[in-house]
Amino acid sequence: MEMLLLFGLLIGSLVLGMPVAVAIGLSALAVILLADLAVPLTLVPHQIFGGMNSYALMAVPFFILAGEMMNASGVTQRIIRLALALVGHVRGSLAQVNTVGSIMMAGVSGSGAADTAALGSVLIPEMEKKGYGRAYSAAITAATATVGPIIPPSVLFVVYGSLTNTSVGNLFLAGILPGLMMGMIMMVVAYLTSRRRGYQQDPEPFSLAALGGAALGGLAAALVPAIIVAAILTGFATATEVGVVAVLVALVLGLVAFGRLRGWGELAGVVTRATRTSAAILFIIATSGLFANVLTRLRFQDSLLGAVSGISTHPMVVLMLIVLALLLFGMFIDVTPLLIMFAAPVAVIGGELGLDPLHLCVVVVLTATIGAVTPPVGGYLIIAGGIARVPLTAMVRPLVPFWGALLLSLAVLIAFPGLATAIPSLVGG
Repeated sequence: MEMLLLFGLLIGSLVLGMPVAVAIGLSALAVILLADLAVPLTLVPHQIFGGMNSYALMAVPFFILAGEMMNASGVTQRIIRLALALVGHVRGSLAQVNTVGSIMMAGVSGSGAADTAALGSVLIPEMEKKGYGRAYSAAITAATATVGPIIPPSVLFVVYGSLTNTSVGNLFLAGILPGLMMGMIMMVVAYLTSRRRGYQQDPEPFSLAALGGAALGGLAAALVPAIIVAAILTGFATATEVGVVAVLVALVLGLVAFGRLRGWGELAGVVTRATRTSAAILFIIATSGLFANVLTRLRFQDSLLGAVSGISTHPMVVLMLIVLALLLFGMFIDVTPLLIMFAAPVAVIGGELGLDPLHLCVVVVLTATIGAVTPPVGGYLIIAGGIARVPLTAMVRPLVPFWGALLLSLAVLIAFPGLATAIPSLVGG
């Protein structure tokens, strides 16, 4: 009964438009007061602070700041230019640019929401000029942004690792192949849907000179993910420390290589935007710490384990049941709080059933991210729809093939755990 009250209050608050962090905190506090959980109110602030008092979570604001610096340095335009030079000759070229650009941006920002906003603000108006439907343009921008939290650096991997005591560095490595696999499937779907809708039937011819001109700026933008992976592989820095390295590299690129960060005022604006974004995410993480404590006191982990083991004890069947549950909850709960609520219980269940923790993490994060492009909440959809000025309902039909692509990517990842474990195993010897 208390469990139903907790999730009922949470979903009801979110549907009414209450800020996510406030909805999470108030629903947990209401259950503490109404269900007599014997939690002294003096402990509530301590549990809220404890929710974000983690060394691993220090990486979150650093990666966000690095992403903001790169965007302010004109990286988005350079990535789009390089993507256009690479795939601009393919039918439906701007749809392909959107997909390839998302793969490249994933290595810069570490956030699907940031990728949606950065690429969408440039590509959606341009796609509309080339005859693409606004709803389709918004749909493909939101759908391809789901690659962002999978390819390193990933804010969601940092959150998951801090909650489950899993190596964030290994999680970064585990996301490389699944992220690239998602991108390739998205490219195929983008080609097929553009062809069927008759978009850009006469693309620009391939130009080696254009590719050479775009490569320098685009490859400079790829320095951040390359340095992050190299630092982790060599043991030079932990995942948290490498966030600071990413900021330094982004600062050098912005000040010296690209020359776009020209004054203290512009740099202050970048820091302000990063601070606001980091505060919003950490506020959600903080109140989710209280929510997670309530879940523990209600023995949610045991209830979840009992429910799935009552159906089957086969690891793959249990994993599929977890995926279905996350897909359902993801329709109503934003990706970050969803991950915070379920990461620890799911990790414990996975450990008891012998599931590989790295594979499980990538599956859980990908599943949670699908919720970001699933109405009625759909955080990425809200961002893309706002840029394109179209309602969520208009994006449903063009989203269908991309939902299929995401579910196919998820199925392939579940069927072949080696996609997530190959690189960490290779590095670990």
